[in-house]
Amino acid sequence: MTKRKLTRREFLKLAGAGAAVTAPLALGGGAYFYRNALGEVPRERSPYVEITHTASLDGSVPLLLIVDKTSANPFGMYFTEILRAEGLNCFHTADLSTLQPESLQRYEAAILTESSLTPQQVEIFANYVARGGRLVGMRPAEGLESVFGVERSAGVFLEGYLKTDSAHPAAAGIQSSSLQIHGESHLFTLREAQPVAWLYADRDTPTENPAITLNGFGEGLAVAYAFDLAKCIALMRQGNPKLIDQDNDGLPGIRTVDKFAGWIDLERIHIPQADELQRLFVNLLMQLSRTPLPRFWYFPEDKKCVLIATGDSHMNPANFIEDVLSRVEARGGHFTVYYAPQIVSDIGRAERLARFWVTDNIPLASDVLGKEFGSPTPLMVDGWRARGHEIALHPYVDTELEGGWLEYWKEFTGRGYAPVPHTVRTHRVLWSGWTETARWQATLGIRMNCDYYHVGPSLQKKNGEWPNGHLTGSGRPMKFVDEHGRILDIYQQLTQFADEHLIPMDVPGWGGWPQLTAQQAVAAAADLLDRSLHGDYSAICGQFHVDPFQVGGEPAEKAGIFLEGTLDFARERGIPILSAQEWLRFTDLRHDADFTSLVWDAAASALTFHLLPPNQPDSTLTVLLPIRHAEKTLASVNVDDVTTTLDKRLVLGGVEYALVIVSAQEHVIRAGYL
Repeated sequence: MTKRKLTRREFLKLAGAGAAVTAPLALGGGAYFYRNALGEVPRERSPYVEITHTASLDGSVPLLLIVDKTSANPFGMYFTEILRAEGLNCFHTADLSTLQPESLQRYEAAILTESSLTPQQVEIFANYVARGGRLVGMRPAEGLESVFGVERSAGVFLEGYLKTDSAHPAAAGIQSSSLQIHGESHLFTLREAQPVAWLYADRDTPTENPAITLNGFGEGLAVAYAFDLAKCIALMRQGNPKLIDQDNDGLPGIRTVDKFAGWIDLERIHIPQADELQRLFVNLLMQLSRTPLPRFWYFPEDKKCVLIATGDSHMNPANFIEDVLSRVEARGGHFTVYYAPQIVSDIGRAERLARFWVTDNIPLASDVLGKEFGSPTPLMVDGWRARGHEIALHPYVDTELEGGWLEYWKEFTGRGYAPVPHTVRTHRVLWSGWTETARWQATLGIRMNCDYYHVGPSLQKKNGEWPNGHLTGSGRPMKFVDEHGRILDIYQQLTQFADEHLIPMDVPGWGGWPQLTAQQAVAAAADLLDRSLHGDYSAICGQFHVDPFQVGGEPAEKAGIFLEGTLDFARERGIPILSAQEWLRFTDLRHDADFTSLVWDAAASALTFHLLPPNQPDSTLTVLLPIRHAEKTLASVNVDDVTTTLDKRLVLGGVEYALVIVSAQEHVIRAGYL
């Protein structure tokens, strides 16, 4: 809108009581403001990812995931998210009940989820391996013991840990400490198989039972997992289902952290345990496959970490939000403000819209009302978004999940802040059920959740130390899965550090349990970022509240030191500072891209494949190609018949890869080994 100059009479009128509403309403805009103040009603949709198996099992990719829909363990399809999280987007899926032997034989390696097998199906898989196939079985059914080279003992092993066998090549580059596992494990003893990892009764006590084995059978290879990796990852990331809807952590309200009290080993919280288990899984697939497997790198270009900069804002005036955003911009980053507006009536909202109209359209009144009123106007919000920031919703759900969301959605959109962005953090990170909150958010079109959050007294070790790390065992986003094995179309992104946890401040509800100075809090955040650069490879999400900047004084000083110090550390080390919205866009792009038509010419030692991403030519994806395969070394890579350099390299899970950075468009990639 074009601003006009305000006459002296208009200015004096607007400066009086109620004038901010009177002027636009007097111009005939009353109905307009009231109608728009009613806000939007969110469009509800299915929260679930539609599951369809591959129509043509033609073997045009190396990997086949086989899922038993009748299994008592419902988490089989979650392997699709594990594979995509690790960038192995070169797999097909099949239903066990309809799988034919000739279809299975077309694939180099098959992943069999926990299943009950008929004698005929046992024979199918035994023949597949004997003829040269590679099989990975999760808690394998009875009848396949000879294929996997193990003997089965009675009983099951509950929870516990695993530790890799340092002598096995797949363990190279994997965390050597014991790692937590969740769920039930079969009790196997070795016969012909090699141990890849062992079950541990606790953090330090080994058992005689293997957790993972590798066996040669006929012309093929078979890997047995004593536990189900998919169920283990789901329980590790999303918390203990037996602790839902309970206040376990010493903080009022039922929060995400309540599901992790006694569930996460605080001596292991610094390790992204779920990510390490997934990387071990990929190492095994790399060893099994006769084809060198391409995969997508976790981050944009050659970055080894990203900092997702976010901050909750509880009705803070616009100038304090602008202060935070300007500090982030000065360091080359973007920021997500999770904004909680004050709830008012429809009439009150219409009055606010009228004030917003005056502030945005009449210059002299803007100066007066901006100081007196303070709330962000729609024009301000649009301007912040145009600068690359995200202004998203921060709903209160203290009394009701669905009702709270709808109330705050109405207030947010009724103020002219629509559209509601696709990422969120809930006020006080309150949570319902195991995944009920995520289900409802996905129903409203929210695609990334930052509610899993490192906060509170339950995160103190018995010796008094306050560790930092990965509450969910992961430093990277993955979609939620519910207790029925249904994948929700919303990513879980952990918030690894929060100012309210680290720093004591004179702000209501602030904890500051470790009692750190602002400088010490910067060091804690920097340590997480530094560990990511040196092998954890994590997306680190930080919480920098806007509120202390409004409180002023010492809280504002501490908040400024923490924000700027963390951002400076990231900038100095080349770590991108992204909004949650930017991170969601990249995560979706990487997740939805596929490798197709993989052909490995063993005689020529040449790999050819197609890259099919969502078409975003202004974005890039990074393809990882193993430097060594079958005792040969990567010598050349062509992208659409144009030779690319191989100077960018990294080591992931003990495997050295070349990085090939391409635009997010369809490409044909050829790699030659010598």
